[in-house]
Order: sequence, then structure tokens, then C-alpha cells
Amino acid sequence: MFNSSIGRAVRPALLTLVLTGVAACGPTSTGTPQAATEPAATPVAATATDTGPAGVAPTSGAPRARATTAAAAPTGRPTAAATVAAAPAGAQQAAIGTPGKDGGAVTATAKNLQLTAYDPAGGTAVLSAAPGTAAPGTAAPTASPSAPSAAPSKASPSASATAAAVQPGALIASPPTAAAPQGALVAVTGVQPGAGDSIKLATRPATLAELLGGTEADGKVAVDPHGIKVTPLVKDLKATVGAGSGGVQADASGTLEVDVNAPIPLPEGASVAATGSLQLHPAVHFAYHGAAAGSPRTASIGFDLGANAHWKVTGDLARSTGAAPVRLPFAKLQASPVLTVAGLPVVVNLGLTCYLEISADGQVHVEAEQEATGTWSVRADYTGGKGWAPISDAADTKVSPVHLRLNGKAGVRAALGAEASVGLYDTVGVETTVAPYLSAKAEGSLSADVPGGTPQAQGSWSVVGGIDLNGALTAHLKIFGTPIIEGKLPLPPFHREWPLLAGTAALPSPRPSS
Repeated sequence: MFNSSIGRAVRPALLTLVLTGVAACGPTSTGTPQAATEPAATPVAATATDTGPAGVAPTSGAPRARATTAAAAPTGRPTAAATVAAAPAGAQQAAIGTPGKDGGAVTATAKNLQLTAYDPAGGTAVLSAAPGTAAPGTAAPTASPSAPSAAPSKASPSASATAAAVQPGALIASPPTAAAPQGALVAVTGVQPGAGDSIKLATRPATLAELLGGTEADGKVAVDPHGIKVTPLVKDLKATVGAGSGGVQADASGTLEVDVNAPIPLPEGASVAATGSLQLHPAVHFAYHGAAAGSPRTASIGFDLGANAHWKVTGDLARSTGAAPVRLPFAKLQASPVLTVAGLPVVVNLGLTCYLEISADGQVHVEAEQEATGTWSVRADYTGGKGWAPISDAADTKVSPVHLRLNGKAGVRAALGAEASVGLYDTVGVETTVAPYLSAKAEGSLSADVPGGTPQAQGSWSVVGGIDLNGALTAHLKIFGTPIIEGKLPLPPFHREWPLLAGTAALPSPRPSS
């Protein structure tokens, strides 16, 4: 009885001792992880990671936020979409890090560095500490007049620290800088200390698949008109930024308005007077959905160009302008808005060349004033296994005459259009030309004011409004990590035309000769 009582009392204590010893000794083999060594991964959306250019590398042993979850599928696809947003204006610090081993986006581990030299053709670059910051791994200098200066060395400590922070295999995603005005996306293949706190790099072009990995992102961001550089191509040109008007939908950043007053040269030294006003409110589209085997499942790049155009041409056309219309480019617009995707800078390059255009096929005096409003959209969409597909749309465009005077026998067409391109990191991927126009044919005379005016005419006439949109995708879309396009892939041409005025009226009978 006594022994059984002791047994009943001792058995629980022995069991507790055995379990405590097992827990303290850890795994029974080196291949079994300890559950208490690292906290369980918490599902974190890609937007929650603080991995921007100024992000700080996580400390050793701390759980690291990634674009995937602990229970992610083998493809490494994230469970939540990353936000696509405009980056802070003027930011020039590069995001530098290595691709995620689990298929996630690059985690920026080096900070306070920017591209101060870049030669894409030669594959070389220089990274230096951003103004007002210390190089990685060094403390900010303090004032100590009594401290003796260090003897010069082959590589300064700050340069060595910078070189240690940037190793071969790292990716660099740089927003626009003076050395790389349209941004840069490269992979580091070699590192050498440079002068002062800089390092010299050997690089190769990188792809978005390497940068973003399994990130899921889709968004549309308006381009701030204050960041659009306007280069005049004629003498009398004015560019202003203001609130949206004239049918252009604008956000708080407003619209860019370009006004021009210049003659359009014609054959044999003739010309017609021309004025124009173009309000623009561009926005860029960007989408990227999970890399698989180095390529995204789907991707997209493009732009919307909300516009209001008003133009006028006046003059005498003594003869046909020829097979091709006469074009007068009057302004070149360039912008490199920076998007933030999964905390990383993605640079979109947008370029537009605005022009006035006129053509005629006979002798006519013309005084034509017209306006056009609409949103012109061009996009390139990629689907794995199918390749790239171009998409264009200008269905909501409206063109109408404001004031029209014709006298003669000819057809006349006047347009105010734009040649546009969009790409990433200084590589053009989509090229397009969009041209709203007013076309009139007359044999006799026509005078019309719209709206509210009754046309005054003799002879026959017709007036139509229309829009042409065409373009192509280029091989440079390979920056997405997708198969290379051979040559150019034409956009499906978009052409729409609608009647505005038409009719006939008796011409006055010729007077009998005396």
C-alpha cells in the first residue's frame, strides 16, 4: 500500500521532468528547426513593407516583412496586391538590395545612396552618399578640431563601407537623378572603391521580374504637370499649369496648358497663320502580376491623355499641299514620374511632341477654328503564353467647328495632334500618334458658326470631325522580363469620323456678257 502510494505520487513528477528535459534539449536532429527560435511569420501585404529607398535593413534575428506569407504556394505569389502610388517629389535615393529567395520583391538593404554617374552603353555607374547623409556603415561626422586628420589611404573608410553595403548580385532601382534623368534599373556585376565615399560599379540591365518577383500590383497614377518639362519648338509658345477646364478632368495637380501662335509653312514659300491651345492631363497605367520562371503572369503599361484642344488656321492655299499633310511641331513635353510599387521606385518615361497639321487638295481660302475634347488611351498588355497585345481607345473624342469660312474648290483638313511614347527606365515600349481633326470639302463658299449659327453657303459642302490613333509596341518591353518582340508590333488603328455639316445651295447664275 505504501509503495503504491509512492508510485502514484512519483509518476507525475517524473513525467514532468522528462518533458522539461526534452524541451530544454531542443531538436533530436540538426535538420529539425526549433519552434522557439523564430516567431511564426505573420501574413503581411506587400504594401506593409518598409523597403523604400530610405528603408532600414531589419536587424539580425528580427522577423522580416515580405510580399509572401508563411503558407504561400510554391510559386511565391503574394496574397495581397501592392499599392501603386506616386513617389515623393524630388526623391533621388536608390533602392538597393538582392532579390527575395522566396520569389518576393527586392528588400532594400542599403540606404542613403544615389547614382552620381551612369553610362548605360558601357554598363558602368557610380554610387555616392546622398547629400546630407552618411555612407552606409559610417557615423555622421562630428566637429572635433583637435582631432588629427587621418592619413590618406587608397580607399577611404566611407568608400569601404559603401562597397560592403553593395555587392555583386544586388539590384539598383534608381529614380531620376542628374546622372540618370530617366531613372535606371540595373544589376551589379562588379564593385570597386571610388573617390571619397563613392564606389564604381560594373552593371548589366535588369528586369522588373528580378525587381518585383511575385509582387501583385495594379494602379493608375496622375502625372503632376509641374514635373513636365516643356521644350518650345517655335518662337511664340507659352506653357502654364492651372486648374482643369474645357472638359478636362483634373485632380489637385491641375492641367498643363500649351499655347502656340506660329505660321505653318506651305510649298513655294507660302504659309497659313495658325494658333492653338492644348490642355493636357496625363495619367500612367502600371500593372504587374507575379513572376513565374523569370516572367510575370500578366503585365501592363500605358497612359491616358485627357485633353482639350482648340486651334485655328487662316490663309490662302493656292495649290495642293501634296500627298502628305504639312506638319508643324510646336512643343516637346517630357516627364519621368516615379511610381512606388512594393516600396520600390518604378520610373515611367512619358514623352509627347505636339503639332499642328494642315492639308489641301486645291485652291481655297480657309478660316477654320475648331475644338476637340476626349481621353486618348494606349496600353500594352502581356499574358503569359500569349505575349503582348496592344490596346488603343479614343471613343469619347468630340470634334466640332467653332468658326468656319471656306471659299474655293478644295478639300481642307486641319489637325492638332501629338506623338506620344511611354516606357520604363529610359526604354520606350509604346509609341503612338493621336490626331483629332476637322475636314471640310467645298465647291463654292461656306460660312458657319457653331453653335447657334445658320450656315450661309453657296455651292456644295461637307464638314466632318474625326480622330486617328495608331502606333506600335517595341522590343524594349523586354524590361518586364517577357519574351522579346521581334521588330515592332503595330497597334490596331483607331479611326472614327462623324458628319457635322453638309448640304448644297444654288450658285448664283453667271451674268451674261455685254
